[in-house]
Amino acid sequence: MVSFNTYLDNIKVQIEFTDSEKQKQEVNSIVNALLSTYSNLYIEYNSNGYTKRMLTHSVYTAGRKILEIKSGNYFIDSNNGSNTKIPIYYISVEVAGMKSYNTEFDDLAHACLIRVVAYFNTNCFPFSYTGLDVCVDIESPFVNTYAFCNMKSAGKNNYYKVNDTQPYKTTHYVEKYNRTHNRVMKRSYLYDKSFKEGNIINHITRFELKLQSRLFSRYPFEFNMISEQLNKYHILYFPTLNEKNTALLNYAKHEATIRRRDLHKLGLDRYRIYPDTSEIEWFLTELYNVYEHDLD
Repeated sequence: MVSFNTYLDNIKVQIEFTDSEKQKQEVNSIVNALLSTYSNLYIEYNSNGYTKRMLTHSVYTAGRKILEIKSGNYFIDSNNGSNTKIPIYYISVEVAGMKSYNTEFDDLAHACLIRVVAYFNTNCFPFSYTGLDVCVDIESPFVNTYAFCNMKSAGKNNYYKVNDTQPYKTTHYVEKYNRTHNRVMKRSYLYDKSFKEGNIINHITRFELKLQSRLFSRYPFEFNMISEQLNKYHILYFPTLNEKNTALLNYAKHEATIRRRDLHKLGLDRYRIYPDTSEIEWFLTELYNVYEHDLD
């Protein structure tokens, strides 16, 4: 069987206030906590301008972005029966690219994440997860892999079928979202990671599942959540291209009508990869228990 590993690549955490001045104060405090801890960081203030009632600060090292700090507001209904809206002021911190196969950057991104949540916990700011990117890295050429959602509804056309043309040669999208991808709960794709990075010697194909803010606004994070979401996809590895062509030709005949519980009848399970997310789930759970006095 092919070797593969499951990683947490991107993560977004968020805290909220009812006071805009407190929000501004805490943005500065988060920036100071990072810059005072890691001397190799620098910040670009207001990097994206003030758009959609949101301000973005980007944190870099050696020309590479490590994380973004975004602050803005949204409105919720009041509970007093009136039509008034109450503003909620949020700060979100998104740490990107925690598994890029550049150890220096990966380690720093991980350390910055720990530093931020330790600040939140120490100062009694309950945070929530509002975005997670989970990746399954397969030690295989891209052409020997395939992925599809096993929970799609018959008759819907928002998924790529076996014989559909993909936009790019080294990327296989599962969902057809085009420009609506930011307005959905999740999306996924396979791509040639070694081609994208350019510094990986061996073949690496990455399946990436992006759990987005719309998902977490409806279903807050809990243990086994990632496992349940990944289980809705068949991630496939084929030892030979002949086996791939034969298996997908058979699947193509049934993919519009076959039910999830009947997929095993097509013989696809012998090629399926089953990611283990327990380490990631424990890590995310334990982040709620990290405080500044725990840090080196």
